Amino acid sequence: MKKNIKDYDQMLIALQSGNGTVLIAPNLQGRIFCQVGGELIHRFDQTPLNPVKPGEFRNLGGNSLWPAPEGGPYAFNYLPNSDAWLVQEGVNDINYRIISQSPESAVLQKEIILTNRKGMNFRVRFCRSISIVNTARCTADFNVQALSYTCEDVITPLESYDRNDVLIAPWSLEQFPGGEGVTAFVKVSKAGESVNADFYGSPGDRLSYGDGFFTFALGGGERLQIGIKVANHPEFIGVLDPARCLLILRTTPPQSGIYFNIADNAQHGGPFSAADMYSIFNGGPMGFYELETIASMQMAGMSVAPGRLVSETLILRGDVSELRRFLENHGVPREPFM
Repeated sequence: MKKNIKDYDQMLIALQSGNGTVLIAPNLQGRIFCQVGGELIHRFDQTPLNPVKPGEFRNLGGNSLWPAPEGGPYAFNYLPNSDAWLVQEGVNDINYRIISQSPESAVLQKEIILTNRKGMNFRVRFCRSISIVNTARCTADFNVQALSYTCEDVITPLESYDRNDVLIAPWSLEQFPGGEGVTAFVKVSKAGESVNADFYGSPGDRLSYGDGFFTFALGGGERLQIGIKVANHPEFIGVLDPARCLLILRTTPPQSGIYFNIADNAQHGGPFSAADMYSIFNGGPMGFYELETIASMQMAGMSVAPGRLVSETLILRGDVSELRRFLENHGVPREPFM
């Protein structure tokens, strides 16, 4: 019986980071998984790894790279004249090649063809460069186990494509199991004005605002998603999971370029009706959540240029009081998590 990720991908790369291991799976959609103290932190759903029909999506979990936007007139998850959500073959079925690896880093790459909802075909290169991060300095005063890594995701057009035909930017979705009792949070200026809730419906009183931050209570019986506006200068997103004694932070730097609406809906306000730098997805009854980072689209004149997204993930495991103290030290007070 298959019991771990390496049983499904013999090319699995393992990088040691702090108290844990960063696992990179070229043959599982290039996804990244982390272990701390021997415990798998990310969601890893083995069920879809059984034989599947051609084109059937295998939502395995971990950290994965996607082309934005998901919905709207330039969508990559809907084909022309169709309202059927799908994941294209290039994203779902074509494996990555290992370009290089060392004890501290690895680079994966693949070339694929994407079709957007306008019916345009695009040849692009996906590249993921993963490096471990030394956690000694940021955790020196805290009694926690720690792991951290960065992932540079680049989507490069392989031909010249006009901006009128395509919107495209790298989008990193990092997926974890759970929801009930988990509190997501964002450090951001003018917190009460920073949320884009135009995805699947308003989270309502699941959002709670403070001075320079807000929290988002996950779980419940409905799927929800929020974006965090780039205009409000968000510093980081994360979650506190008391049941698993976990604190997870994700960061990405702001970029020049064009941020656009990534949402999985009709985008009635148009493709530029939102400009989010982060997103948090609450799977509700699906039993998982996602911490997402989003890049802007880059241009060279009227042609689409390579898009680059650099995301850093920090995972801490320890006594919940220590995790709260760490978070307070980073500008989010303990009160919302008491």
